[in-house]
Amino acid sequence: MVDHKLREHKQEKLMSKFKMVCILVFIEFAIVGCANAAANLQRESARNIGGNISANQVVISNVDRSITDVKWKASAPSGNYDCKADDMLRSVYCTKQ
Repeated sequence: MVDHKLREHKQEKLMSKFKMVCILVFIEFAIVGCANAAANLQRESARNIGGNISANQVVISNVDRSITDVKWKASAPSGNYDCKADDMLRSVYCTKQ
């Protein structure tokens, strides 16, 4: 009986550790995914704005995603822009404010 309870306790501890690892992996993927999304918006904004602006010079804010498109604000050395694109960032269009 004691051996059975000890085995159950070890299994519970192992499951608890497994759950914690799963949660940490999920959080890490979420953080990396957000960072990649922001980098994509920076890159596409810089490309659309033009004028030798690099992606690291563009600051992204107010991102509004829907099922079919995404809208955001981009701030660059040349000014502030309202940008929009389809959900895959294929058709990017930025207008100066």
